Amino acid sequence: MPLLQITSNIVLSETEKKNALYTLSKTAAELLEKSEDYIMTSWTTAKMTMAGSDAPALFLDLHSIRLPMEETARLSKELCERISLTVEVRSDRIYINFHDVAPDQWGWNGKTFAS
Repeated sequence: MPLLQITSNIVLSETEKKNALYTLSKTAAELLEKSEDYIMTSWTTAKMTMAGSDAPALFLDLHSIRLPMEETARLSKELCERISLTVEVRSDRIYINFHDVAPDQWGWNGKTFAS
């Protein structure tokens, strides 16, 4: 149920994207203390600017049921550090948006997580 969507202006090969997504899947599972069986990751390449520059930048969108909102500072630090090790981008060129989703607002396998 956690979904980590990455949008970036960094052009990666398919192998590099695959490796980054696998790494981020494991990272999300570890940081959120959830089974990787439910983690979804995606990578979209887009034209982007940040601070008036088209230097490498990332936008991470993290959605999860029962996202520990009191932990977003820790999550931000860890995600920035780990993704910076995976792809070449400075942490001051990464924005992260956190979304705590109600279980009845997340569907999977023909039902919701509230069912």
